[in-house]
Amino acid sequence: MNMVRIAASVRFAGAALIFAAASIAIAGPLGAARAADAPAPAPVGAEPQNTSATYGDWILRCSRVGDGAAAQRVCEIVQPFQLQGQQGVFAQLAIGRTGAKDPLRVTAEMPATITFPSTVKLLTDEKDMQPLELTWKKCLPGAGCFADAEFKDDSVKRWKTQTGSGRLTFKDGMGRDLVIPFSFRGLPQALDGLAKS
Repeated sequence: MNMVRIAASVRFAGAALIFAAASIAIAGPLGAARAADAPAPAPVGAEPQNTSATYGDWILRCSRVGDGAAAQRVCEIVQPFQLQGQQGVFAQLAIGRTGAKDPLRVTAEMPATITFPSTVKLLTDEKDMQPLELTWKKCLPGAGCFADAEFKDDSVKRWKTQTGSGRLTFKDGMGRDLVIPFSFRGLPQALDGLAKS
């Protein structure tokens, strides 16, 4: 048993030496020539490229897009959803604007297993008579499908007063009506943070 471990260790040590020798060869004249041909990296500014802040169950995310004087700060608030017992994000709800003068929009990013034609509905509770309907815009491989709508001032004011759970409803690929509960906890503060970003 010990002989097997020792032999494996010797093979591993030999492989490590070969890898080290290969690394030295790459770092020689050929590596230097490649480094000289590569463009110089852009300088790093004083502003962070990405920031995030958590407000209850909502996350404010901001990114700098572009370089130099043309750089813009793009922000959104997001609530991700996970399936119980599974890793990774199943779907997410986001609120933001693409440009400083653009209207506020609410977007649902959903898995690609949906039914067309259909809509995504956002309700403040089970009895909501004024659901916000989101229209499907596009589906991208590996990213899912996106539905959105303008998030008007009256909806913003109404959502800011909610304290319970909302409901995101959609039709899955089998045509079944599914409901994802979402939280209003921290939404007023996240929306205020978004307005100041």
